[in-house]
Amino acid sequence: MTLARLTDDYVHDGRVLFDILTEGALPDSLRDHRVTLARLAAAYKQINAPLGKLGLRTLTGISTQALKGDHAAYAALEDKIVDLTKRRNEIALKMITILENASFHGREINEEEAEHLIEKAEDLLGSIE
Repeated sequence: MTLARLTDDYVHDGRVLFDILTEGALPDSLRDHRVTLARLAAAYKQINAPLGKLGLRTLTGISTQALKGDHAAYAALEDKIVDLTKRRNEIALKMITILENASFHGREINEEEAEHLIEKAEDLLGSIE
């Protein structure tokens, strides 16, 4: 849709693969912030994709710990997953909004906000042991 400069009115499940497109094929809003947007998209994938770092760490770390513990330990870990999910959803929504706006609406990004979201995603990943 981006290549054809088409727009629609729904949130997409995924993002424009601008990192594999040539510069000339991209709208200015993607071309001007390509490096930051690529980092933002990579962080988005790590916290949102089922096989991203967050999904894998949650499955292999927290879920495995829950199976070894008692009921209280399981409940505490379940609460941690709920908290991680809430934090992830807040960060991911802001990330995809920036990516969508740059890809489909020609909106310039706020580099500082994008960097802040990347840091929040990294902090979220670091909070899982």
